[in-house]
Amino acid sequence: MAYANEAPDSRQAYRSRSPKRLTITIPFTVFSALEQRSAEEGRSLSNLAAFLLEQALHPQPSSPSP
Repeated sequence: MAYANEAPDSRQAYRSRSPKRLTITIPFTVFSALEQRSAEEGRSLSNLAAFLLEQALHPQPSSPSP
């Protein structure tokens, strides 16, 4: 369904960029480490896992040493 003042593809483009859910199976040791780190950082396990995945896919360039 498109609105009169909206481009037909804009609604679909917005929908395709919304967050997605993913179910994975990880080793118990990895889960435990994530659980401990999430508690230390005061963030949810899901939020930490999403953050770490983003960091792994898009690493930030390290700053040059003086």
